[in-house]
Amino acid sequence: MQQQARRVPLADLTARVGRELEALARMSISLQRALSASGIDSSLAPQIIRELQSIDRISQSLEDLGVFVSTLAEQISPDLACDADPIFASLRLQDLADALDPQHFTEIETRASEGDVSWL
Repeated sequence: MQQQARRVPLADLTARVGRELEALARMSISLQRALSASGIDSSLAPQIIRELQSIDRISQSLEDLGVFVSTLAEQISPDLACDADPIFASLRLQDLADALDPQHFTEIETRASEGDVSWL
């Protein structure tokens, strides 16, 4: 007997994507604040300063996309679903897959690790 593919309600999945985007926006804002607090020298090259300021654009975009996707999730019919396995298998980060999978309870803001940091 063939095993039936696990289905994920698209509205639930989309809502979780929205929450994850909002969490990434918060992380980006924290990064921006940390860089500001680190006393980055104003003698840096203008190009580097512009690149650092692009973090603000990233933060705003992530925040807007999070709200957009969360609002979109409210409009999706509860009858729509997709196959879970190929979607979650496409992600490299297991904690991200768990956060997006409605079958897992994951508190996005309090995940154990946000990854290793390496300054280049």
